[in-house]
Amino acid sequence: MRKKIWKIFAMIFMVALVFTGCATVSDVYDKNGNLIYFEQLVSFGGQVAKIGDYLYYANGYTDASVDGFSYEDAKQTGYLSRINLSKRFEFDEEVNEQDKANTSPLNIEKVNDRFVGYQNQNMFALGSYLYFSSTNTHKSNSLENDYSQISLFRISFNGDNLQEIYTTRYDEKSSIEVVKGSDGNYYYVICAQNGEEKYELSSIKIGEKIGERVVLAKNIESYAIADDSSVQKDVVYIYTNDDEEKKIERVDFASGEKTECMYPTNYTVSLLDRCGDIVFYTVDKPNADVEVYYKDVSNFDNNFDGSNRFYSADSISNVTKSEDGYIFTSSNGALMFKTLNGNVKTLIKNDITFDVLFEDSGWIYYSTTSEISRVSIFDGSVTNVVSMADIVSGQCGYSDGYIYFFAKIQTTETEDEESSETTTDENYYLYRATVDGTMNYQLLGKTK
Repeated sequence: MRKKIWKIFAMIFMVALVFTGCATVSDVYDKNGNLIYFEQLVSFGGQVAKIGDYLYYANGYTDASVDGFSYEDAKQTGYLSRINLSKRFEFDEEVNEQDKANTSPLNIEKVNDRFVGYQNQNMFALGSYLYFSSTNTHKSNSLENDYSQISLFRISFNGDNLQEIYTTRYDEKSSIEVVKGSDGNYYYVICAQNGEEKYELSSIKIGEKIGERVVLAKNIESYAIADDSSVQKDVVYIYTNDDEEKKIERVDFASGEKTECMYPTNYTVSLLDRCGDIVFYTVDKPNADVEVYYKDVSNFDNNFDGSNRFYSADSISNVTKSEDGYIFTSSNGALMFKTLNGNVKTLIKNDITFDVLFEDSGWIYYSTTSEISRVSIFDGSVTNVVSMADIVSGQCGYSDGYIYFFAKIQTTETEDEESSETTTDENYYLYRATVDGTMNYQLLGKTK
């Protein structure tokens, strides 16, 4: 009889584990002993998140777009990790001081083995959850994986309650933004291809409860999504209506309310980017060169008539607000700075290939495959932050004076005692360095 009771108890316990989960790491508390909870969304560049004393991050990085990508191989290094930054990093006793920069600390914790270290990561914290993206693992009807799709997840800070929110197609024309809506709630605002191979706008409310996906508009040609500094929480977009006419509209992604915009019918307009309520767009006028214009939409000025010229070019990209002006990448690949009505400065010439990372206090941080540097918008001075043999350019996190990035281990060659052959670790792992370049880099990822 006693054995039966224990068997029943064991079964109940196992079922409870299935439904409640089991924390993989400890809860995170603030200095007052309360569980960490974020009333407002906090983001740290996309690849990391600072939760209390802990840094959450992708342990390693793998490009999911390459031929032969293997999810199972990639997650061996690219899983979700965390480390307590308030404690001194510890190393094995045999590790000497000069090797610590390229040695994994001992106090790294695995939070979840879901693959998170790749090029389309979007990590942030809201409420008691860490939100992140991962490559799609759902099988198609032919039992094949489509790794070009992205799955959105959230997880409790202690590793419990992993929840898939949505899976979507994603390419270079797509966008996934997280913005507070006009109702005070946060939304995923997504523009991606649907099953008909056409782009559509949709939104998903997030917070304590995850809402249903709402389709906002279809047949999208170009778009400009509001950001944190926008007064008008909407999306301006150009679409093709049922009569095959190009139209410009604005949609409030919280309420779904739409407003029609105007433009001269003999112009061809294309939306490029948005900073706050300034929308940048090109206009192709008859008998004139294509040029970039701007429109302040904060007061529902809905006439895209090409009256405010910004820059003489057929396109610009990666527009970011900086001090009293805007930085952007020109169509020929140079990094520029310009106020709305002022002169333009060239910050980085187009003789190098680079990726802009973020802006902070007039410094523009950028990366190549071997360096991370910053350039001042005021005097054009350049400071090298870190130089390494092989860096993943364009991917980073930023928190508390540190920049986080992926790179190959510098001292990777080791000799196998049995075979006397040299082996090399070709994986990318997370490192950090101070943003002003005054401290040597430090490996944070756990090597295989």
